Amino acid sequence: MIASRLAELLVRHSSPTLAGIKTGSLFSLPQCFNDDLKEAIVQFNCSSKGKNICLIPVRSDKNRTLLYVYRPSFLKQDFRCAKCRNYLEKLGYPVEKAVACVREYIDRLSKSDEFLHEIGFFLGYPADDVIGFIEHGPKCAKCKSAWLVYSDIAGAKRKSRAYRTCQKIYMANWRQGKSIESLTVAV
Repeated sequence: MIASRLAELLVRHSSPTLAGIKTGSLFSLPQCFNDDLKEAIVQFNCSSKGKNICLIPVRSDKNRTLLYVYRPSFLKQDFRCAKCRNYLEKLGYPVEKAVACVREYIDRLSKSDEFLHEIGFFLGYPADDVIGFIEHGPKCAKCKSAWLVYSDIAGAKRKSRAYRTCQKIYMANWRQGKSIESLTVAV
């Protein structure tokens, strides 16, 4: 039961990441982290071995678990962006290793009452947009697409359309019985 619910939420909220067109996605499962959920995550990661994708729990309480699915090689590439790298470095992240940054984010989030908005870097959003949101807040955004945009409006709208199209196609395939394994692209 947990595995099928997890797979459905992965398709619904992370299709662009599963399809290999987005670095990462964040979504919550309305339950606490338990042995069944742990097993479902292990099962996903094992079935996706060799596809450059990883699913990990980020935070959990008694009512929900926040999950992060990402493409490690994409994240490594994203962290080569000078603005992203410099910003994370100023915050004290170990930018030499993307996986270490993920662990650091999880550790910081576990100690914080607030949501840490540098998560945008881990989701593959443009550095200018992540920094714009952190430094200026939502009221200064130029537009809202799949995220709040502070820089390239046309590019953000193109990506948002691609993400929505991907999600519709993936949901249709899921409803027709395609497995999460077959929907997870190797890149």
